[in-house]
Amino acid sequence: MSCLCINQLRSLAAQFKNLPMQMLMALAADALGPLNTGAAGAMSLSAAASASASASAAASASANANLSMNLSASALASIEALAYMNGTLGLGSFNASAAASLNVMATSMGQNLPSLMSALGAFLGPLTDALNKLLELASAMNNIQSLTGVNLGMPGVGASLGAYASASASASASASASASASLMAAMRLNAAASALGINLGAPGGAASLNAALSLAASINPPALPVPDLSKLLGQVSALSSANQALGLDMLKKMAAAALLNKLGIVGTNLSAAASASASASAAISASASASASANLSAVAAAAASLNASLLAGLPNLGPMSLAMNLSAQLHLLTGVNPFASSPCSSCRAF
Repeated sequence: MSCLCINQLRSLAAQFKNLPMQMLMALAADALGPLNTGAAGAMSLSAAASASASASAAASASANANLSMNLSASALASIEALAYMNGTLGLGSFNASAAASLNVMATSMGQNLPSLMSALGAFLGPLTDALNKLLELASAMNNIQSLTGVNLGMPGVGASLGAYASASASASASASASASASLMAAMRLNAAASALGINLGAPGGAASLNAALSLAASINPPALPVPDLSKLLGQVSALSSANQALGLDMLKKMAAAALLNKLGIVGTNLSAAASASASASAAISASASASASANLSAVAAAAASLNASLLAGLPNLGPMSLAMNLSAQLHLLTGVNPFASSPCSSCRAF
């Protein structure tokens, strides 16, 4: 990652100046209807495709009915925020060096985020409604593709997606209950520990996580405006998600026409999926399940061995992880990764 020095600010500003604001503001009125329709249809289809995963989760819950987790929601959220930042930076196993890098980044965020938010808000604020719907559409499309392998933005795929929709009723019926709260907490904790380079279910896993928690207590996250930050993250995520789901670079001058064309394709596919025969044969893959290597009982036992005072002493890393997510989305969109994990060679910010 690099510093948000003047050169980086200039690079970001130059790219967002390419955003055809007047054209996109005009597009917002024309595209908001198709965006609403497309987002609603894609979200419904995404829920149908997710039904089989729910069935698998219900089976896992049944198999782990006696699992018990004694970990507060806030502690789990802090561990997940730490894991997200560590994984996003590619720091590997969380150690003293990783904690130092996060502190450097915290300083960079505190110094530079207000001006960055102000600059981006001026570009994106007028498009809030359209961007919110674009984010819903792109997120649903990405979920559909991850579950089915089918890109809703490709012409002619509606009929095949209709098969998934027709199978959703039976899949939903088989998913008699969602996974238990304890099971889900164990899965989340196990995933977070893995992102910190810790096998929590293995011997010594709890001690390793306790050591990581002790190091995390040294992180000094900046005070950040969470509501405004969350709003901006959603706006930038809409643009980066459109790139991934729709294959559109929304910072290019022809983005408006390309978006309208893609919305037409999506609408056609959704209509075809909705009209697909209810008797169509389909087999929704329910291969997604809890990690085969995870011993959730061992994870729950390790959680019980976590040091309560260390858990209580964790700083609130949630806002900082939001800012890092914003940085990651900006990198996907522009190639610029604003917040520093180490000083860059050409600036004097540190």
